[in-house]
Formats: sequence, C-alpha cells, structure tokens
Amino acid sequence: MRNKVYILSVSALLVLSGCKSLGKLTSKDRSSNNKVAGSRSSMSRGFLDNLAVLPGEVKLAGVKVTAPKVEPANTKKPTYDAALSLPNKYANLLGVAPTELTNMLLFSQLEKWYGTQYCFGGSTDSCIDCSSFTQVILRDVYNVKIPRNSQQQFDACTKIETKNLKEGDLVFFNTVSASMIITHVGVYVCNNKFAHASTSKGVTISDLSEKYYTKAFRGAGRFINP
Repeated sequence: MRNKVYILSVSALLVLSGCKSLGKLTSKDRSSNNKVAGSRSSMSRGFLDNLAVLPGEVKLAGVKVTAPKVEPANTKKPTYDAALSLPNKYANLLGVAPTELTNMLLFSQLEKWYGTQYCFGGSTDSCIDCSSFTQVILRDVYNVKIPRNSQQQFDACTKIETKNLKEGDLVFFNTVSASMIITHVGVYVCNNKFAHASTSKGVTISDLSEKYYTKAFRGAGRFINP
C-alpha cells in the first residue's frame, strides 16, 4: 500500500513539472531564457568575430591554423610577342632551328603575304601572282628592283647552281610543259625551301624536292650581291 502511494506521488510531481514546460512562460522564465539566448548569441558573435580567413592561414580564437592556399583562376588570355613568334612559326615551316633565322625583315614580309590569294596579273594585298610576289620581296627586303614577269626575271638574273642557293635567290619553273619557257618563280629561303604565290594555295612555302617542283624546275638565279 505504501509503495502504491509513493508511486502515485512521484507521478503527480512529474506531471506537474512537465506541464510548466508546455504552458505560457512567465516573465521570469522569459528573462532567464533571454539571458541564455543572449549568452549563446554573444558566443556566436564572438566565434565569428574571432574567425578571420587570410591567404594561407585561419585565425580561430587566437589560434593560427594553416590552411591550403587557393590560387585565383587565370582569366587572362595569353599574349604573344609577334617578334618572338615569327622565328618559331617559320622555323617549323622550314624545318630548321629558330636561331638559324636571322633576317626578321624577310619573315615579317612573308608573314604579311602568307596565304594571300593567287590571281594572274595580281599585285595587291588581296590578290597577287608569282612574279609580282618575288618583285615585292626583293624590293621591300633587299632593296633590289627586278623585272615584272617571271621570264624577264629569269633572263635578267645571274644564273647559279642549285647547290649554291642562298636566301633571296630566285628559283624558276615551267609548270605547264617540258620546254624551257618560265611560267613560275619563287624566292629561295633556306633548307631547300622557297616562298612563292601558288595557284592552288596562294602565298606559301614549298620544298624543291617535292616531285611536282623537281619535274618543273628550270634553274636558279641571283640579283642580290653575295
């Protein structure tokens, strides 16, 4: 009987104490809770105030903790120096080391004309033929005047052997028949390569050892003093 009375008393106390948490808060309860909430809020602000993220480190409540650095994204496009890129471009086209290319005036002119469309009789920036191209290169790079068409250039130059070819010499071809009539001309650069205004590719660089040009080759000549 005593045990039953004891259990009923304890149950009553638990119910009464539990009801207070479900009822309205008294002013005292609010005050007390506000203090707790304020204390928590203060702690949160203090935590945030003491948290400073710096490059390479984190400061937390006066304690320095090393953090990994995050590199900024590189949004800048790479820039290139045209004077430096020309030797690399033409060294690749000519099959030589960039250090072997010393006449940058020649390569700047080749770059100006490279890819320009071919047209018979053309002599402009948008359309040029083979003999006009050689005429312009010798004039603007070597300050040498030569005749206008390829046959006249062949007739006026000093003939040389292919083994003696040097930069600025001219190479002559007949691309339409087996005769010695000259129908095409280019400027020798180096390493068996020459620049010319091709009917199919425009201004480009080709190799004298290519089957087409070996068959069409008719000789080499020089206007520039060695």
